[in-house]
Amino acid sequence: MTSAHDHNPHYDILAAAVSGTAATMLTLLAMLGGSGANTIFLKMLFDAQLIVIELAMITGIAGLIKSGEVQKRMLSHGAAVLLIVGTVLLSVGAAIL
Repeated sequence: MTSAHDHNPHYDILAAAVSGTAATMLTLLAMLGGSGANTIFLKMLFDAQLIVIELAMITGIAGLIKSGEVQKRMLSHGAAVLLIVGTVLLSVGAAIL
C-alpha cells in the first residue's frame, strides 16, 4: 500500500490530458459524422477511430480515479497509446478523404 506522499501526480496529469484530448477529438468526429465516408472501408475506418478514441478517454478517466500507483501508471500509459493509435487512424482517414 502506498502512502499519500508516495503519489506521483504525473500519471494524473497524463490521464487528464489524454482524456481531455480524446473528448475533443470525439466531439470533432461526432460533428463530422462520417459524412465523407462513402465506401465500406471508410465507414469501418470512421467506426474504428471512434472506438479507439472512446477507449482512450475511458482508460484515461479510469486512470484518474484509480488509487494504486501501478494501476494509474498502466492506465495512463495505455490511454496515451490508444490516443496515439486513434490519431494515426484519423490521419489515415484524412489522407484518404
